[in-house]
Amino acid sequence: MYVRIAGLGECLPGIDVPGRIVTNADMVEMLLAAGAIKPGTDHPWTREEFTPKLIENLVGIKQRHWVSKEINTSDLALYAAEKAMEKAGIGWEDVGMLVVGSSTPESYYPSTACWVLNKIHKKRIAEGVWTENESKTKLRIPAFDVLAACASSLYAVDIIRKTLLFPETDYRYGIAIGAEVMSRTMSYKETNSDIFGDGGGAAVLERTDSPDAPGRILWTETGNDSWGAETTYSQGLDTRYHETPEAMNIFMAGHEIQKYVLKLIPEIIQMMVKKTNHGLGLHLKIEDIALFVCHQANARIFDFPAKKLGIPIEKFYVNCDRRANASSASIMMALTEADQEGRIKRGDLVFLLSFGGGLTWASALVKW
Repeated sequence: MYVRIAGLGECLPGIDVPGRIVTNADMVEMLLAAGAIKPGTDHPWTREEFTPKLIENLVGIKQRHWVSKEINTSDLALYAAEKAMEKAGIGWEDVGMLVVGSSTPESYYPSTACWVLNKIHKKRIAEGVWTENESKTKLRIPAFDVLAACASSLYAVDIIRKTLLFPETDYRYGIAIGAEVMSRTMSYKETNSDIFGDGGGAAVLERTDSPDAPGRILWTETGNDSWGAETTYSQGLDTRYHETPEAMNIFMAGHEIQKYVLKLIPEIIQMMVKKTNHGLGLHLKIEDIALFVCHQANARIFDFPAKKLGIPIEKFYVNCDRRANASSASIMMALTEADQEGRIKRGDLVFLLSFGGGLTWASALVKW
């Protein structure tokens, strides 16, 4: 048995669901108004120092998508999932497992995955497809969230893939989703808020008997380097005791994370080549990879790994210039758009790598 990616989908606020596109000029005004502190100093940015072009030069981001107030994580997840299902040619009745990866789950409980299915029940009843009694017998499937920060959606892929390969699994399809409303967790007093966007991405995974099935996942691996857990974490979104309430924010030790990622990307790529050659007998070389689709933390982080491994920089797909860092949704959105743009062709080897707070990481090798 094998598992393949049968369909991909994404959801962009301001295009697919209510929301807006936030430019660097918008970010500058918000951060200046909030008195954002210039990193490495104890004073706020001045208008002369902090410009839209500076943001672009530092992180390569020009704009990001943010949701409107009526849109929640499950809305993004649901839209992306149904787009992926449309590509795969299946319906909800075919789905045997739903895993949502998110750093911004809609609630602690129930899971965002359960909210997604709840909306399907209500939708089917409203459309007259199911009666209320019939609805209670539908979609009684495993549905839960994974929280591994920006690596969450690839963790979901890994979990579903291994479940589908398990002999006792009696269903053929699972859906892995990454969905985020990062715009609701940020303090504009932090310059780092300029890198985050909202969105959703999804992949339908299908069990198949064909080793030549397009989109076949050859290898997945997940892990963490928890020595760095304190380098990135959520504030104001926890169950710890605080003398005074904490405002929501994303703490990031940006310099430490940058150093970590620059070492991690080449390390995991080299590990993938070694392990797949040893375990799968692929005789793979790094130059055989047609496209590297990584977590879109910023547009500048791929230069060093590309140079170190001798990979043409053009082989690293980049869409964070227009989508920003959408945490766990980032890599799903990037893979969907790379496919839509024709950057991936039948038979291409595609390497996926995401990394995030924890410090977590996840990777996959796919033969398109």
